[in-house]
Amino acid sequence: MPSDFSQAIRRAGVVGAGGAGFPSYVKAASKAQTVIVNAAECEPLLQKDQEILLNFPGEVVHGLELLVSAVGALRGIIAIKEKHGDLVKILTQAIAGKSALSLHLLRDVYPAGDEFCLVFDVTGKLIPMGGIPLEVGVVVNNVETVYNMALAAKTPVVDTFLTVTGAVKNPCTLRLPIGVSQSEAIALAGGATVKDPVALDGGAMMGQVVDDFSKPLTKTSGGLIIIDRSHPLVRRKAAGRAAFDLAGKSTCDQCTLCTELCPRYLLGYDIQPHKVMRSLLFSSQDRKTWSQWSLLCCECKLCSLFSCPENLNPGDICASTRADLFQEKINWKNSALNRQAPPKDHPLRPWRQIPTFQLKVKLGLEGYGDDAPLRLEPYAPKKVRIPLKQHVGVPAQPTVKIGQTVQRTDVIGDVPEDRLGVPIHASISGQVTAIQDFVEITA
Repeated sequence: MPSDFSQAIRRAGVVGAGGAGFPSYVKAASKAQTVIVNAAECEPLLQKDQEILLNFPGEVVHGLELLVSAVGALRGIIAIKEKHGDLVKILTQAIAGKSALSLHLLRDVYPAGDEFCLVFDVTGKLIPMGGIPLEVGVVVNNVETVYNMALAAKTPVVDTFLTVTGAVKNPCTLRLPIGVSQSEAIALAGGATVKDPVALDGGAMMGQVVDDFSKPLTKTSGGLIIIDRSHPLVRRKAAGRAAFDLAGKSTCDQCTLCTELCPRYLLGYDIQPHKVMRSLLFSSQDRKTWSQWSLLCCECKLCSLFSCPENLNPGDICASTRADLFQEKINWKNSALNRQAPPKDHPLRPWRQIPTFQLKVKLGLEGYGDDAPLRLEPYAPKKVRIPLKQHVGVPAQPTVKIGQTVQRTDVIGDVPEDRLGVPIHASISGQVTAIQDFVEITA
C-alpha cells in the first residue's frame, strides 16, 4: 500500500524535475536502505540545483528526511561536487545533528549525475545491467524533486526552476509558473545578445536545439543555454539521422575512443558505441545484432561531443538504434548479449573520467560565465499554457472547461488512481481560455 507521504506527493503532482519526469510517488512507496539526492548537476553552465540548495537548504533537507522515513532507509545522502566549497559548508550546517544524513563529495567530472555512476560513487554498489537503483537498495531523486516533496503538504507543484544563460544580457536562475513561455524566461534574463538566437533546452550535452520560444515551461524544465544559430554545437545537434548515419558509415575507422571513454563502459556495462557504429555497415538481422551494444546507453552524448576525434555522432546513433530495438520489444533482459554477468568497474576509470572544464572548452562554451544567481522576485504572466503530459505515464485528462474560473493550485487535469501519472494544477489564477493538449489560463 502507498504510504501517506507517497499519496501526498502524488496529489501534489510531484515528478522527477528533470529527464522524462518519472512520478515520484512510485519511488516513495518503495523500500530502500539508502536515499541519494543527486546534486551533481554536471551539465555545463546550468546551476538551478545549486541555487535551490543555496537558497532553500532547509527545505531540501526536510524533503530528504521525509523520503528517508517513507522508504524506511537507514541513511540519506546529498551527493554534491567538491568544488562547491561554500555550498558544502551550508549543507554541512543544515544536516548538523541529523545522524542519518550526510554529504558525499563528488569529482567535477561528466556525467557524475548519471544514476549508475552516482550510485557506484556514493555506495560502491553496481546496479545490475538493465536494472534500476532500487535493485541495490537505493532511491535517487534530484534536488528540485526533493524540494517539491518538502512542500507537498502545503502546495502542489505549480512553479519550476530553470537557469537561463549563455548569450543573454543577465544570466540568471528563475522560479516561474509552469506554462510560462520560454520567450518570457529569456526576456527576464535581459534577452538574447546574439542576432539569430537558438536555445539548448536542457543543457549543452543532453538538451535539444529549439528555435521556437513559444514552448511552455514544464515541471521538468532545467535550463536554456542561448547561443547563435551559427555555433558549431548547433550544427552538430541539428543534423538529422540520415546525415549522422551516412557520416558514420563512411568515416568511422573503429578507433574505439567512444567506447574507452564511455561512462557506463567504464563501470563494466556492456555498452560499446564503436560496435554500434560498425552496425551501420550491415543490414537486416546482422545490423540488429550489432545495434544491441546500444541497449545500456544513458544518452549522455559524451562520445559524440567529446570523445570522437572525427566529430561523428555515436551518441545519436546509439539513441536511434536503441529506440528502434525498443519498438521491436528488444531490451537488455531479452538481448542476445545478456550473459547474466555482473558488471565490474574498469581499473582505469578514475583516469578516464572527463573534467567538466575540459568539456566546456570542447563544446565552445568557455566564453560564457558560470554565474547565474537565483532571482526570487515574483513574475505574474498574463497567460500560461500548461501541458497535460509532463511526466512518464498517461497524460492527465482536463477536469475544467473553457470559461471556468480557476485559482492558483486548483487541479485542472487528473489521472486515474490505477494509472501511472499525477494531477496537473493551475499555476496562476484566471479563466480557462483554451483546452487542447494543454490547458490555457488567462489572468
